[in-house]
Amino acid sequence: MQYDFDKEVNRKGSLSVKWDAHAIKSICGVSDAEPFWVADMDFTAAPEIMDQVVQTAKSGVYGYPHFSGTNKLFCEWAKKRHNWEVEEKDVVICMGMLNSIALLTDILTDEKDGIIVPMPAYQPFVRIVNNLDRTLLRWPLSYDKEAHKFSLDWEKYEQLCKQAKLLIFCSPHNPSGLEFSPGELERLCRIAADNNVTIICDEIHADLSFGKHQPLLPIAQNVGCKAITCMAPSKTFNIAGEHYSVAIIEDEGIRKALKKRMSQLFISETSFFSTTTAMSAYRYGYDWLLQLIPYLQKNIAFIDGFCNEKIPQLHLIKPKASFIALLDCSEILPLVEADAKANPDLYNSELSPGGGLLSRFFGIRAKVAVNDGTWFGGEDYRGFVRFNYGTQRSSIEKAFNRIEQAIAFLQTTYTR
Repeated sequence: MQYDFDKEVNRKGSLSVKWDAHAIKSICGVSDAEPFWVADMDFTAAPEIMDQVVQTAKSGVYGYPHFSGTNKLFCEWAKKRHNWEVEEKDVVICMGMLNSIALLTDILTDEKDGIIVPMPAYQPFVRIVNNLDRTLLRWPLSYDKEAHKFSLDWEKYEQLCKQAKLLIFCSPHNPSGLEFSPGELERLCRIAADNNVTIICDEIHADLSFGKHQPLLPIAQNVGCKAITCMAPSKTFNIAGEHYSVAIIEDEGIRKALKKRMSQLFISETSFFSTTTAMSAYRYGYDWLLQLIPYLQKNIAFIDGFCNEKIPQLHLIKPKASFIALLDCSEILPLVEADAKANPDLYNSELSPGGGLLSRFFGIRAKVAVNDGTWFGGEDYRGFVRFNYGTQRSSIEKAFNRIEQAIAFLQTTYTR
């Protein structure tokens, strides 16, 4: 079956936070900007998934569910997508990715313990550390300003491991789009093992890798590093509203502790519709995914080509997975600062407390809502924005035409 990713989908009024006018205004200062921010896609789920959900809804009875075969189904998926042999006993089904990571962090550490988080970071990782009164150990990725590429700073990592008890890692990395080689993951795990640091690895974007993804857990096992891999079908199949995730835990003590904590808090049962959706995705979504990935790669190629040809002041940090990417906007930052100084009411931060200078510029001048780089780690990343290209190419083309015009306005108005 051929899937049509160019088909427009009207998500306004659909309870989507990404398309909610108030939420959009909170990050860019205006409510009518087109959203390219929250990390879900503007494609409908695979028809095969929708059919299963509709059948479930039509039953008309939504009582207490009982599901069997969930662990086995995930193991089959891991083998099919990543050629990874996972044992059913090591699988724990959870009520969402952040839910499981927060629980594991609480189980594996005590108050004031040091937790390493690579920067820039998916902001909820930082919130987890702070909410649990742990000590945040920021691990900034190295950034090559000429090549516009991030990489791991090994010297800094070794220093931090001497102060840490846990590393919250993300592979593929959000927001940089980095994929890590087996050699890099082995080095990461060896250093952690040498310092008795446990790794929680968020691999929620792994199924959307453009090449071969290497799960961290098998490598960790080989070098004697305690680690947990967390995965989910949410990003893969665009079903993020249905909270369902998988923790793969080889260590029996950690696995039992997680199950016990989930039972204590009465959060060990995933919902009727989330489980139906997830199981349908793993059973029937593979062909859809195989067609989605090249479409996303073509969107990247369009953005990269457009920037190189028409707005060379912006630099796409080309991702190796998923549907989100950073744009290095540092070259236009002085002009945006001048625009903000000349128009303080337009750039009023009280109108967009969840944004920053660049997200306000893109919203106000280009009607494009993006995540400001400061959301991923503070002022060190104020020269970046994160752009969600998991949408129809026609929307991306129109957005970048408006961005080109907005930058031309800056140059005409503030360049002397």
